[in-house]
Amino acid sequence: MKLLPDERLDVRAVLEDLEHYRPRRAGWTWRHHVDHHPVGPFVYEDASDDLEQSVPLPSAHWFGDIDPQGDMVVTTEIASGRFEDDLRRMRMAAWHGADHIMVIRTTGQSHIDHLIEGTPEGVGGIPVTRKQLRATRKALDAIEDEVGRPINFHSYVSGLAGPEMAVLFAEEGVNGAHQDPQYNVLYRNINMYRSFVDAAVAKHVMASVRMAQIDGAHNANATAKQAWKVTPELLVQHAVNTAYSRAVGMPDGQIGLSTVPPTAPPAPKLRLDLPYAVALREVFAGCRFRAQQNTRYIESDTREATVTHVLDTLISALTSADVQSTITPDEGRNVPWHYNNVAAVNTAKQSLVGMDGLREMVKIDREAPELKAKVREIKERAVLFLEAMLNEGGYFAAVEEAYFVDSGIYPETHDDGIARKSDGGVAAGTALGKRLQGLLRWDSGSCAG
Repeated sequence: MKLLPDERLDVRAVLEDLEHYRPRRAGWTWRHHVDHHPVGPFVYEDASDDLEQSVPLPSAHWFGDIDPQGDMVVTTEIASGRFEDDLRRMRMAAWHGADHIMVIRTTGQSHIDHLIEGTPEGVGGIPVTRKQLRATRKALDAIEDEVGRPINFHSYVSGLAGPEMAVLFAEEGVNGAHQDPQYNVLYRNINMYRSFVDAAVAKHVMASVRMAQIDGAHNANATAKQAWKVTPELLVQHAVNTAYSRAVGMPDGQIGLSTVPPTAPPAPKLRLDLPYAVALREVFAGCRFRAQQNTRYIESDTREATVTHVLDTLISALTSADVQSTITPDEGRNVPWHYNNVAAVNTAKQSLVGMDGLREMVKIDREAPELKAKVREIKERAVLFLEAMLNEGGYFAAVEEAYFVDSGIYPETHDDGIARKSDGGVAAGTALGKRLQGLLRWDSGSCAG
């Protein structure tokens, strides 16, 4: 299938002969960093290869319509509810510079204990099915030929059908996925044993096809009453999923930490968020980072959200990130407009290109007393959290005692965290056994924390 710039994407052409389509590659593709990259009258230091076809930023006409591309993978999240609309939005996002297309799964699919079929419409996202995945990957093949850059397709390996989803994704050329059993336990009340058994299988399948894995720790940030107080817990959640992924054989290069700066103005954002970003990268040196923009404090004012997202991207530029995940300003309503998907991508691109070479000119003063003390404090609180969790009897016991997403900053607790029972929850009693006790290894390796 070949696309022409002056013609709309024809969904009928995507569906034609779909039963014979097979993905042409597997695994995740990173951008190719280019040093001293000349584009128009400028030379860029944090750049990747140019696109063959693209839509430049609005002000580019003053600079010869140049369209430099940063070296971070740029995400757009799609949640239209109709996969046909998703395909058109993906094409628009790719033309504006996105190369990580993440499709949000419909509300309730986490609790379906099997794969579903067809292309039904969804709420808050699309139903993930084989037909939908295959049609999307086929369309993305044509879109990436059009713009001249590989595009990563991403969805969710979680919920009751996690292993089945992982096999489906491997077969249909999905390049990346969220996989974190803590998401099942904390936010979907799926039985702990079932979640961790399923996660071991899913992670092994993902590793076999070089599928990038992104964890679910950002959900604590989005759920907490006061998100800046969950930073010690976020380090622990990242550590649990990272250690578990390594234990089942996933290489470090496929393990991604999903980090979100936890605050927004009128809070003193940089003074709160920068120490957390520094602590995270020091503890998990060598890991991949997916920096997601803040959703916890989004309202309906798109200007306010955009300013917050620029500040989030500044933190990414100062502390490094591999994936800059955009959030539409109306993401909090779960029905983002197509225009705002493109606007979010442009916000990330405009910010990153505008900050090109920043780390060569601006350095974080890690010896500054306030920053140094705050970074150490976050690490110490995380270690105390981890020690208490182990003394309690492990992760399952800590969840039963509502350690997670408590509104106090650990060791302060308000006894309002999320509590689950290890012998309860959805699908209790369906795991193969309790053989996972003792499986977690807390290495001193660079990526285990």
